[in-house]
Amino acid sequence: MRNLNRILTFFSAFAIATVLFCSCNNKDKSPVFTVKGNITNCADKKIGIYHIAESGAKEIDTTRLNETGNYTFDIASPKHFDFYLLSIEGSGSIVFVADSTETITINGDCENLASGYTIDGNEENQRIREITLLRNALEEQVRSMAKSTSPAIVKTEREIRALVEEFKENIIKQYIIPAPGSASAYYALTLTVAGTPIFNPATSKSDSRCFAAVATNFQRLHPDTKHTKHITEIAEQSLRATRKPKQIELEVEEREAKITDLFDIKLPKTDGDSIALSSMNGNVILLDFTLYENTEISSRNIKMRELYEKYNKKGFEIFQVSLDRREHFWQQSAANLPWTCVRDASGASASLYNVQVIPTFFLINRDGEIILRDAQIENTEKEIEKLLKK
Repeated sequence: MRNLNRILTFFSAFAIATVLFCSCNNKDKSPVFTVKGNITNCADKKIGIYHIAESGAKEIDTTRLNETGNYTFDIASPKHFDFYLLSIEGSGSIVFVADSTETITINGDCENLASGYTIDGNEENQRIREITLLRNALEEQVRSMAKSTSPAIVKTEREIRALVEEFKENIIKQYIIPAPGSASAYYALTLTVAGTPIFNPATSKSDSRCFAAVATNFQRLHPDTKHTKHITEIAEQSLRATRKPKQIELEVEEREAKITDLFDIKLPKTDGDSIALSSMNGNVILLDFTLYENTEISSRNIKMRELYEKYNKKGFEIFQVSLDRREHFWQQSAANLPWTCVRDASGASASLYNVQVIPTFFLINRDGEIILRDAQIENTEKEIEKLLKK
């Protein structure tokens, strides 16, 4: 746990509201990315670019704003994407990401910097801004509730926890699930409220799975980078920390804690109504990612139908996610299949489960745990029978 706490200190740099200014400068100009813009009502205040490192925010370059509020910084480009702060003396900081010789434009006003800034340059910074503003709004709500003079302190704490959980669920659905290999997903996992991490993989199994999903995608998309190393170490240590030893007799509460620990998938069926993977809670599930346009899928579905008809009444379900882009074609192909068929044209759910080959399937036990994926299985029917007996 000491190692996990040490690693987590890296992420606390993102929560910096103000930074100390020092007199070091980085004058390396080749290659560079440019940060420029206009900050009003900040005449004669110091403005600087800081690199977010494991040990904290390190100054790269600073200057003083004049009456116009215009500024320009040319910063040595990182080898891989990296996080930075644009910090204004006495007014706070803005987190942004850079990964090339791009130009990033940040405009704002010192009197309303936290919620009033704009940023142009890449889509990732737009998402980071959205996440930041949502987090800032949550912080204001939590502070307001914490200041309440109501004697019902326990109720207030419960309400705050519910508020944070609602916020977390929204962040997962809107920013982590659609792009778990993105800088914005990585940034989202660093968020804090009232000085406390919103995502805590050391104590929460579901948060641990979020870190694992991002780490897996980073290993694929950003191999050998420091961010991949950090997120992977956290994911591995948190999974060990949250894994419970097997018990001879499980408590009722543990038996009922099924699929909620997985990343839930909620997608439309052929009739237009959406259904969630979690609705199959308590069954042995074959979670299948497929593409009906693939000519080999028909013969594969015939074998799956045999399994479904043989074991469905014993508690076996199939949740099949189609990645077909042609909706009408999918509807026709899935119309006569007896199991649950949904469609995800964006592919976000497949990315979440790190699906790199289509078709791919996972076997999930009654406790909502992914036991095996197809590449690990020699005899699918035997594995299903084993899980049904448990």
